[in-house]
Amino acid sequence: MGETTRDQVRLHFLDEGVGQPVLLIHGHTLDLRVWDAVVEELVAAELRAIRYDLRGHGRSERPERGYHLADHAADAAAVLDAAAVASAPVVGYSIGGGIALEMALTMPDRVSSLVLLSPVLPDRDYEPEFFASLREVARATRRDGIRAAMLGPWLESPLWQGSIGKPGIRERLAELVAGFPGAEYLAVERDRVERAWTVPGRLPEIAVPTLVAAGELELPGFRAWAAEIAGGITGSRLELLAGLGHLHLLEDPALLARLIVGHLGNG
Repeated sequence: MGETTRDQVRLHFLDEGVGQPVLLIHGHTLDLRVWDAVVEELVAAELRAIRYDLRGHGRSERPERGYHLADHAADAAAVLDAAAVASAPVVGYSIGGGIALEMALTMPDRVSSLVLLSPVLPDRDYEPEFFASLREVARATRRDGIRAAMLGPWLESPLWQGSIGKPGIRERLAELVAGFPGAEYLAVERDRVERAWTVPGRLPEIAVPTLVAAGELELPGFRAWAAEIAGGITGSRLELLAGLGHLHLLEDPALLARLIVGHLGNG
C-alpha cells in the first residue's frame, strides 16, 4: 500500500507481487478493487501489479477540478514514479483505456506495451443511448445525491446490461459504486485542454505491442471503438470476449488475466 501526491492531490495505490511491473487503471465510478481477482492471477504468474484509485475515486482525494485525461495520465505517471518504475506495460479498462492511450501518445517513454480492455476512445462521442443515461445520472446526482444516483440510474445504465444479470455481478457493482463521491458530476467548471490534435488521429503513432479486447455483449459503440483502436495501431490485436459484457473483469477475471499474461509473454 502506498500514497503519492501530484498537483496537491493525494493518490492511493497498491503495489503487489514481484517481477515485471504492470500498471492497472480502472474505470469511471469504480476503484482499484475492481482488479482484485485479476491481480491474484497476475501475482501468481510472477508479475508485479501496480494499481491505484483515480483522483476522485476510492481512497484518492477528490479535487474540485482536474479530471481531463491529461490530468489522469500525469497522475498515472506519478504512481509509476512512486513505485520507482521508469516504464511499464499499461492495462486500461474503460475510461482507464482512454487514459492509457493518452499516456502512450503524450509520454511514450513510460509505456512499454498496452492492454486496452473495453476502452473509451477519447475525442469520439458516446452513443446516444449511453449518453442519455449519463445525463440522467447527472440529474439524479443534483436532485437526490450521488449515492442515490449510483444505486439508481447508474446501476441501471445500458453500459452494464450485458453483465449485470449474471450471478453476483449486480451486487458487486453496487458495492463498488456505492462510495463514489461524484466530484466530477458536482464540478461547477468543466476541465478544458485546448490542443490541435485528437487521439483517433494519432493512433498510428503508437508503436508498442497492443492488445485490445471488448465483450461480445457490450454496447455497440464500445465494440466499434475497440475495432477502431485496433485498426489504428499498427500490429495490434483485437479480441472479442464471447458471452461477456462491459464488466468482464468481474465476470471472468481468470480469462482477462490470461490475456494480459499472454500478451506480456509470461504465459
